[in-house]
Amino acid sequence: MNDYGLQLEPWIGHAPLPVMDTHTAHLVMQKHIRCLITNCRIKNQARLRLIEAGKLVPADFPHVGS
Repeated sequence: MNDYGLQLEPWIGHAPLPVMDTHTAHLVMQKHIRCLITNCRIKNQARLRLIEAGKLVPADFPHVGS
């Protein structure tokens, strides 16, 4: 893990961040892999950021954990 990820680690919870770049969004998706999008606001924010950046294409139907 790089230094940026180590700095992010202590304060990444379930609340959304004021600003999220795609690198942070990838880290959030990895750390919150077991969270549901409907229950985890930061994972939902990360998902939307990755969709917006063209890094994630959502499925046509919901999956467990998404």
